[in-house]
Parts: sequence; structure tokens; C-alpha cells
Amino acid sequence: MSNAIGVRVAPMPRPWASWFNLPAYLLVWSIPGVAALSFYYLNQTVTAAPLNWSFALVSTLPNWYIWALLTPVIVRICRSWPLEQETWKRVVFSVHVPALLASMLIHSAVNLILFRTAGLHDQVTIGLYQVHFFTRIHANIFTYAAIVGLYSAWEYYRRYMSREAQTAVLQVQLAQANLRALKMQIHPHFLFNTLHSIAALVRKGENKPAVNMLGQLGEFLRLALENKGQQEIQLEQELDFLRRYLAIEKTRFGDRLTVDIQCDSEAAHAFVPNLILQPIVENAIHHGISPSMTKGVIRIVARAEAGRLCMTVADNGPGLKNPDRLRKGVGVGNTQERLENLYGKDQEFSLRNGELGGLEVRICIPFMPQPIIQLPADVA
Repeated sequence: MSNAIGVRVAPMPRPWASWFNLPAYLLVWSIPGVAALSFYYLNQTVTAAPLNWSFALVSTLPNWYIWALLTPVIVRICRSWPLEQETWKRVVFSVHVPALLASMLIHSAVNLILFRTAGLHDQVTIGLYQVHFFTRIHANIFTYAAIVGLYSAWEYYRRYMSREAQTAVLQVQLAQANLRALKMQIHPHFLFNTLHSIAALVRKGENKPAVNMLGQLGEFLRLALENKGQQEIQLEQELDFLRRYLAIEKTRFGDRLTVDIQCDSEAAHAFVPNLILQPIVENAIHHGISPSMTKGVIRIVARAEAGRLCMTVADNGPGLKNPDRLRKGVGVGNTQERLENLYGKDQEFSLRNGELGGLEVRICIPFMPQPIIQLPADVA
């Protein structure tokens, strides 16, 4: 099964799909028959009673093989009239009670025929039929109920897993939509500023910095296209993309911007949501560095901590005067929503005034050595 964004979800197997494996199916139904045969043997041995192997074999194993033949019909009934919460009482009394009675009548009739065929009965009578019916009535009721119960439990499990898979797909679709919206918000704004800066350098005759900035912009766009459609990438790829972005910003700000990136070797190989840091850093430059004429510092730290990956982005800007009334922009809001979609309650996203004096954004997610869900590279 596939969906619009290419997330592949294996279809849930239909219950009882392995019936074509006849040996395994018969083996399952042989287990209670062998147990009954063993019980008969032990009982006769303990009581010193004579062993009648013809009676033992006909009265044990065939009882369960008859139910093996009846089971597909019972399952078909369960599929046609499932035990739903609102209608289970009506289905039990109007469908399953008659089906149970019919199954027991058929079971007793076949059992009687087998006894007659094996020479254990001289003739077939109503009295013998009643004996066969009532001798195993409790076991037959239990067997029918077990078949219905096991099928219903499996069907509920299958539906639950199907809903879970569908929910996971919808969450990834939402996160992918957020990622697209984030890229649409970032690229035009960033490209406009970058091209404006290049034009300003050319007007001032500073051709070498302008050419250098064009090359950096090309590398930035190349990496953006390489990661196109990928929901998760390795942190080292995210940082490489971020360095290209910051190189362009450093050309714009010159000595006013200092960047410090710290990432341990273990954290570098963890998978993170694509574009998880760039909007945070862009927010720090726009609100923390750009308004001030003093030297700005941005520090990015990534560490593996006890099964989690924690990343912080801090600046030395004005910080937060009232964190409770912080209005989150599109980038920060999308980032937080994507984290919730991908990791649920296993993620942390917080903003506070940090050690540098400005805003510090902290993101903690589960340490993922592999991406959660693979997406094809050609997804737009």
C-alpha cells in the first residue's frame, strides 16, 4: 500500500491467510487430539483397564479434525456478522447460537458415522446420536467459542494495527506538508536577501566577494535540491547545509557575525528532521544579530545524551523579555509542529535566555541511527 507522498506501508495480512499451508493447519488441530489420546492411554494404564486402540483413535483425533473442517465456515460467519460493540448481543443470539447448534449437530453426525464405519457400533440409532451429541456438548461449545474468540481478537488486532499504520502515514504527510511550507517560506526570503547583497557588492565594485557569495549560494541550492523530499537526514548533512547558509550570512554581516558549531562524532551520524536547525538559526540572525550593530555570536551545539540527541542554538542578542508572550514565526512554529508529528511526546522543544545573553533554543529528540520512515528521493 502506498500514499500520495510515497510512504510505503505493508498491507496487514488477512486472518487465516495461511490455510493453504495444510500440514501446519492439521498439526495445530492435532495437538488437542494427541492430548486427548494421551489422556485416554494414561487413564487406562492407571486403572489397569484394557486398551482399545480402535476406540481411542476414532474418539480422539477425528473430533478435532471435524472442527478443522468446520472452522472455515465459522470464520466466514464471523466475517459476515462481526462482533461489534453495538450489535454483539444481537449477533450472538441471532447468528452464533444457531451456528453453534448446527455445528454440534454436524459434529455428532460425522462422529457417529466414523464410529459405525470403524465397526464400533452395529447400527445407527437416535439413542446413539443423542449419546454422541451430549457426551461432548461442553467441549464443543468451548471449541466453537474459542474459534470465534480467537478470530475476533485477531480481527481487532489487525484493525488496530491498520489504524496505527494509517495514523503514522497521516503524521508523516502532515510533517511533509509542514516541511514544504517551511521551504517555501525560507527560500524566497533568503534568496531575495542574498541576491540583494550580491547586487550591492557588485555596485561597490567588490567583485571577488560577490563571486564568492554566488558560489556559496550555488552550493547552498545544490544541497537543498539533494535533500529534496527527504523527511530525515543525518545531522552532519544538516550541519553541512547550515554551514553553507551561514557562509552566505557571514559575507553579508562580515566581522559582525561569529559562528561556533560544536558536534560530537556520535551525534553527527544520528538522523534528524530535514531543515530542523536552519529556521532556528535564521530566526537568531534576523531577531538577535541583525537589529544590533555590535558583534553577534551564534553557537550551535549537538550532543548525544543517554539515548537522545540534544541540539541548542544560542545567540547573544537581546533575548526574551517575556517568554510567555513569545510570538513564534512560521519557521519556529513549523519546527515545533514537525517535531510533535514525528516524535510525539518523545521530543523536547524549549526557548529561554541562555548563557550568551540572548535566546537559546533547545531541541531534544530520540537518538535515531536510522530514519523513522523512508521517503523516495523524487518526492517534490
